[in-house]
Amino acid sequence: MASTQKRSLDFHSGDEVIAEIQHLRSVGYTKTKNWNLTQICEHLTATTVGGMDGFGFRMPWILRATIIKWIFHRMLRTRKMSSGPTMDRLKPKTESGPDDDAIIDQFIAAIERAKAFEGPIEKYPFLNEIKVHDWQQFMWMHAGHHLGFLLPGDHVEDEIST
Repeated sequence: MASTQKRSLDFHSGDEVIAEIQHLRSVGYTKTKNWNLTQICEHLTATTVGGMDGFGFRMPWILRATIIKWIFHRMLRTRKMSSGPTMDRLKPKTESGPDDDAIIDQFIAAIERAKAFEGPIEKYPFLNEIKVHDWQQFMWMHAGHHLGFLLPGDHVEDEIST
């Protein structure tokens, strides 16, 4: 594992997320935290598909109506997300190692599905009500947060040439 350096990525569309994934696949990367591209994609697939199909759990109503709602809208406004603990059920099950194209492709398929998703988003575990557009923006921001911990193989060259 390298340093904890993190790129600041702010995706506004699923296509931007897919382009970054394909870029990382083509030039390689160095991870600066614990998860590789496969593990990040596995986690993001779980959160993306869960938003559309349900997660099978909900946080307590009072949290959804207060603190989580405030945090969510703050993240949408600032377009920043901080690191925190990941719920066990949303952690990747895949061991670190070589990337698994099938798992990465599953996330790309989930992005394509999310891009076309019109809702409704029912029983979202973290909020009482969520607009599809806000949820999509949150998914793209979430992807940027995690993918920012992977430094592309051409990252150092870019810094030297600029």
